[in-house]
Amino acid sequence: MTGALVLGGLVGLLVLGATAGPALLGRLAPTLARHPRAGIAAWTGGVTLWVLGLLALGPLLGWLVSGPSLPGPVGAVCRRCLQATNPFGATAPSVDISPAAPLLGAGALGLTLLGLVAVSVLRSRREGRVHVHMLAAVAGRETVAGERVWVVPSDEPAAYTLPRAGVVISRGALRALDDGQLGAVLAHERAHLRGRHHLVLSLLTGLRTALGRVPLVRIAPDAVADYAEMAADDAALRAHGRHALAGALLALHRPATTASALHAAGGHVPTRVTRLLAARSQPNRLAGALVAGYLLTVAAAVVLVVVPYATALAQGAC
Repeated sequence: MTGALVLGGLVGLLVLGATAGPALLGRLAPTLARHPRAGIAAWTGGVTLWVLGLLALGPLLGWLVSGPSLPGPVGAVCRRCLQATNPFGATAPSVDISPAAPLLGAGALGLTLLGLVAVSVLRSRREGRVHVHMLAAVAGRETVAGERVWVVPSDEPAAYTLPRAGVVISRGALRALDDGQLGAVLAHERAHLRGRHHLVLSLLTGLRTALGRVPLVRIAPDAVADYAEMAADDAALRAHGRHALAGALLALHRPATTASALHAAGGHVPTRVTRLLAARSQPNRLAGALVAGYLLTVAAAVVLVVVPYATALAQGAC
């Protein structure tokens, strides 16, 4: 009975997180906007734990059913492993499926998700390489404000960063920005590289490819992209001040240059400028407590699955 309660509770938590999670995190938006790195962690951690909780359903279900074993030595190993790791110790009800089936299904889903994430990361790197080749054909490397950047001969004000290309800025941007604004833009773009924001977004985009019907997973990449811009804004703010950064954002308010780029004019620029100039709002403590409680509960359920398997593997029971 305890195992069934844990399974039912985890299913309920996954449904709750998938449907109500975005709304709850939305209520936290004013608070997270004050600490955008916490916003990145909340959304990324929420999606990661949700996926791990989904994969944990397989072992949980395998512990709770008793059916025909898979044939051969592999089936014997699976049966022995399930028996050695089962933390509930109760007699499983007889169901006409092999208890190894949900375990293998979870493994197959996990491998599929890893593959899609790898494809997303590799695609992002490939786009970066292609973009570097394009830059080499039309742009040049110059030292701007003490930093080596790519300078594009375009009159359109633009500045962005790619993990393999570094910072890219146009001639139009160099003419449009004063020294303080230019320094703020460069600090903003460097913050994207230091924070590995491109990698985080690639991981979330890969998960969305497979689980895009889940609202939490579908919304996460866009939400994290907005918080990444805010986090980079804060780095520029500390180095060059509020007014220089706000002026730079307005001067560069243009559509994205490339889909995989992170750039100072990305996200909702008017909202970001308002955030820079507005007084800080009071934190939503209730929403924060609910989100923290949810994440801790799902993490505990995942640990309940992981620890018995890790122990069994360490002892050679599997």
